[in-house]
Amino acid sequence: MKKIFKFVIPILILVVLFFLGYSVIGKIQYKTEVESLLQTIPEFQFATLEGMDFSNSNLKQNLPTVFIYFNTECGYCQHEAQNIGSNIPQFKNAQLIFVSTETTEAIAQFAKTYQLHNTPNITFLHDTAYHFSNRFDATCVPYVLIYNAKQELVKKHKGQLKAETILKLIEDNQSVKI
Repeated sequence: MKKIFKFVIPILILVVLFFLGYSVIGKIQYKTEVESLLQTIPEFQFATLEGMDFSNSNLKQNLPTVFIYFNTECGYCQHEAQNIGSNIPQFKNAQLIFVSTETTEAIAQFAKTYQLHNTPNITFLHDTAYHFSNRFDATCVPYVLIYNAKQELVKKHKGQLKAETILKLIEDNQSVKI
């Protein structure tokens, strides 16, 4: 019986170590692939609050683009939206794309609450199939991606960003990639 344990235990340990190593390598490869895909705006398609399709082809060319993944009940998201709403005139040369998986009613109310709903350069999108989190590597809310006018990634940020910080990153990276 002791001989069996001496033989089986090391094999089990090796199998577990092999499995863990394989899992870690797979995750590293996945993260590397996602990071590579995020260097320019990935292909996407979500719905506007009116139910129309919105994809890369709807983005305004030669303008910086800011994606904000949010939840209407998230306090940090609310503060971020309030701060952006207070600085709307400074965002006139950028497009802001707010994306949420919540109902269109909740998203629309959020937009109205923070006075972002009637601004031509702000679009609210409904992610009905939860693709944003996978395609854009969003693991939390708020989650902000800032792209320059050439659609090159400037900043990927988990958590709240002040409007001033977003504006500074846009200004400092008009055509330069970090």
